[in-house]
Amino acid sequence: MIMGTKAEKKHYGWTIVICCVLIYFTTSVVTVSLGNFVSPVVNDFGIQVRQLTLTNSIECAVMAVLYPVAGKVLNTKKLSIVVSSALLLMLLGMFLMGSYSSVYGFYVSGVMIGIGSAFTQYLAMPLIINMWFKKKTGTALGICVSCGNAFSILFNLISAQLIVRTGWRSAYHILALIPLVVALPYVATHLKSPSEVGCRPYGAEEAEAEALADSGAGRAWGVTRKQAFRLPMLYFAWLVCLCYSVGSSVPNYIATFSTMELGTSVELGSIASSVYSVGSVCCGFLLGKINDKYGVKAGMTWGMVFMALGMGGLMLSIQNSALLIPSCFLTGFGGLNMYSVQAPLVARTVVGDRYYSEIWAVLMIGNSMIAALVYSPIGGIYDVTGSFAGAFVLGMVMYAAALVFGVIALEMSGKYRKAHKNMA
Repeated sequence: MIMGTKAEKKHYGWTIVICCVLIYFTTSVVTVSLGNFVSPVVNDFGIQVRQLTLTNSIECAVMAVLYPVAGKVLNTKKLSIVVSSALLLMLLGMFLMGSYSSVYGFYVSGVMIGIGSAFTQYLAMPLIINMWFKKKTGTALGICVSCGNAFSILFNLISAQLIVRTGWRSAYHILALIPLVVALPYVATHLKSPSEVGCRPYGAEEAEAEALADSGAGRAWGVTRKQAFRLPMLYFAWLVCLCYSVGSSVPNYIATFSTMELGTSVELGSIASSVYSVGSVCCGFLLGKINDKYGVKAGMTWGMVFMALGMGGLMLSIQNSALLIPSCFLTGFGGLNMYSVQAPLVARTVVGDRYYSEIWAVLMIGNSMIAALVYSPIGGIYDVTGSFAGAFVLGMVMYAAALVFGVIALEMSGKYRKAHKNMA
């Protein structure tokens, strides 16, 4: 990489960020494949809601099983071919949803989308960004995730209008074709690894200089996957990820909380959920910069503070509904971004950069499975107690626990690193 501020701004890594944003553009379209479609599909087929939403569980299960394979493939094969093929499979799965005559076809699409998601979403984005950025990793990942959150809001609105104007079947077809034209061509031609481009990752020289000063090896520090799973620090880092998986699931019930417990209109519940999403968009840009400038402890503290403010405000809104909207916005600053941005950054810091991709692929199996398993029980808290207050307390406890486990993991990692300075 040519040194100098102007040259750094032109670094190919920022082209990769554009590719990742377009990947999120595509996956955000597929994410709404249920959402607003549940009611019209369920009514048309004459089935129960859970029969259709089982599609989401199938996607998560397939994704989790394929993560180890995806981690290896993404690091050894041509990114443009692997990711583009995965995105195409996801879009095909969504397109076909508009053609089925029974719910069982949706399960087939669930498998297709699950396969594609394993190579494009929660695992792939951190790996691709880590491949290209040795500095400003948090900033790059935060930009991508924030854009993904913004696209989710956009396509949620677009899908609703398409369903009303064209019917749910045509809406599926139209939505699937949009990224095929807008995003896929650019990703297929520009998404490359550093070796393919013939340039070094962004900030590689600085990272190597720091490694040389720290250990004299001049190479990125990191424990191997075999070593990592023998070390307590890895499991404390994993607990951080699992806590974020559970805690970040709680805000998904904001719309339900608004309508069922506060007794607001469906429209206001939708607005409350959208405000939460807007907060998440703003958070992504800030959270990455905070991690890059102040470290992952600061990022975890940020998440805990805003989850406490947001969830605490939602609990108070039970008595004063005027607090609902500002509390949703605050919750957005500590919500899903802690799972999609903070968790991979914590894991990378604890185990090191060198073998991070292999280790993260394994961690994501547990992360995805716990996220899929806890969603229904969180809703069960309302069924048992008649209030979501317990769920909000759970969210705050999970984020506080994540901070505690994270500090422990980082302290262990620091001591281990000092004791093994000469380890490759």
